[in-house]
Amino acid sequence: MAESQGTGVARGNLVRHHYVCHALPERRRPLTSCHRTSSSRPIRSRAHTRAGFRGRLRLSCGVAGLAALLAVGGMAALPVSAQQTPYEVTLTGVEDTSLRDLLQGTATLFRLNEQPPPSPIGLRRRADADRERLLTALRSVGFYDGKVEIVVDTTVEPAKVNVAVETGPAYTFDRITVAGAGGVALEGAPITAADLGILVGETALAAKVVDAESRATNRLSERGFAFAHIAERKAVVDHETRTMDVTYIIDPGPLTRYGDVSVQGLDQVTEQLVRNRVPWKPGEEYRPEAIEEARSSISGLGTFSSVRVGLDREPGPDGVTPVTITVAERPRRAIGAGFSYSTEDGFGTNVYWLHRNLFGGAEQLRVSATLARIGENDPTDIEARLNTNFRKPDFLTLNQSLILDATLLRERPDAYDRDAIVLSALLERKLTDGLTVSGGVSLEQSSVTDNLGGTIDSTLFGVPLHVSYDGTNDLLNPTRGFRTDLLVTPYKQIGGEGSIFSIARLTNSAYYDFAGDGRFVAAGRFSLGSVFGSSTAAIPADKRFYAGGGGSIRGYGYQDVGPLDSEGEPTGGRSLIEVGAEMRVKVTDTIGIVPFIDGGNVYDSPTLDFSEELRWGAGIGARYYTAFGPLRVDVAVPLNKRPTDSSWQLYISIGQAF
Repeated sequence: MAESQGTGVARGNLVRHHYVCHALPERRRPLTSCHRTSSSRPIRSRAHTRAGFRGRLRLSCGVAGLAALLAVGGMAALPVSAQQTPYEVTLTGVEDTSLRDLLQGTATLFRLNEQPPPSPIGLRRRADADRERLLTALRSVGFYDGKVEIVVDTTVEPAKVNVAVETGPAYTFDRITVAGAGGVALEGAPITAADLGILVGETALAAKVVDAESRATNRLSERGFAFAHIAERKAVVDHETRTMDVTYIIDPGPLTRYGDVSVQGLDQVTEQLVRNRVPWKPGEEYRPEAIEEARSSISGLGTFSSVRVGLDREPGPDGVTPVTITVAERPRRAIGAGFSYSTEDGFGTNVYWLHRNLFGGAEQLRVSATLARIGENDPTDIEARLNTNFRKPDFLTLNQSLILDATLLRERPDAYDRDAIVLSALLERKLTDGLTVSGGVSLEQSSVTDNLGGTIDSTLFGVPLHVSYDGTNDLLNPTRGFRTDLLVTPYKQIGGEGSIFSIARLTNSAYYDFAGDGRFVAAGRFSLGSVFGSSTAAIPADKRFYAGGGGSIRGYGYQDVGPLDSEGEPTGGRSLIEVGAEMRVKVTDTIGIVPFIDGGNVYDSPTLDFSEELRWGAGIGARYYTAFGPLRVDVAVPLNKRPTDSSWQLYISIGQAF
């Protein structure tokens, strides 16, 4: 048999062969080596190259194609020479769009078309090198008998290059075999072809062959075999039947059990706090989700910048393996600041000081100060708030926090004037990864003057009850999942008329990522509220519902949606409905645009009164995405504007609207 002479061009007689591909001895190596096992009649070859044959008839079986494609993708751009051979290149024989994209992204003839080689010889060399790249790409998607012919014509200017591809039939998977190393059966850890994600009869994609290895070891890990690995992989391509057989030889290792736990990296945090968050006992069977549960729970303390939880590299005797928790503590103290702006309320700013580990048990003390309504209002209407918040984790039991809060505030919205001191004590318990409940007591001394002409000086005793679920993937910029928040607070007035009333509010928001990469995200919000037990006039104005503003119904001023007095000032109500929808589109990695629409209203009755129409606002926003969350700029207009409403509103803040 004559061997081929030259890059990618077969000359003389070729012989069809049956190839067996064996995995190299290193664990999980995606490349394969091949040897010839059989042959049939010789075939006369034209000036083309088969996808399964090149040079000495070595076959990569497509599995090596992934590595080759990655290597091509990482090639540096060629320098531009003063002497160039410009060319036009076409691809024929391929109609499938995804395959065309793959081949054009693989071949330097297409990728470097705007950087022509310095000479006709350089162009031919580029074409010769691309033949094997294209064959590798064909094999990677199951075309093991494809042909590539590249014709270069340098007699014209620009030169003409035609890449002709015959894919041939797609090869399919036939037999998928899983066996234990050394012929030992995988007792207690059976793996099927379905576990590998490979189906008999589907196209023999190289990525499927490689991905099946991690699927197999992950499935074994889920069954307690933490040190399972692929000892050998054999892939056999049969050109007569146009099929591929794959055999995986798996070494499951011992059934793993948890051994002793060691904690490294602690400085100011007590070790027992970390150990309390380990969800297993020594000797229990290994579960990978328990490792992640421990990592997430320890990270949730907020005092560590990094947390790693892992088994030792080698299994211990009888599979009992030590576990190491490695942490890095964050700086104990931090300061921060934020800002906001709207055309209705002017500028707002807040600063805070935080201690993350006050007594060694990850106790947090946060002191914050806020100023609002600056610049757009009379200086006497500037709002101020001073807050101190203390949180002690694992209070009395695991995943339960004690929260003590004290607030001194001055509020001057259009609806009322309020000066108050508010104290509260809560127990917050985390039931699941996203579900949290809390309850406690609050005591509030306040003086509130509203637009109805009355001033209420009162002492209120409250029992706040809160249930929240957060199934989103990010606090400030969620792209998938949903949130639900329910707050119910009964109040009893101490002294005076001793009135009793309750406030309930339910808020839901949901997020859907169309492309899976955060570039096209639909977001929606829905909120209902009710105050019941007393008349509107008997309820302090700050406990009534209001709507309008950047976090409510954009297009309207802060608190401007709902009942108004004779001068057009809001009086608040006892029931509320809000809805909103956005389409968050990322133009680049850091810039986004957000068209949106909001609607809702506030009613004087404790139940919704749909005889009054909803107020709607719409607009468009811009987002600048940073490491700490998106910067938000929204412009909105009221769609059913009242005479007292402004024609447009501008909002600037940090974080999404919801």
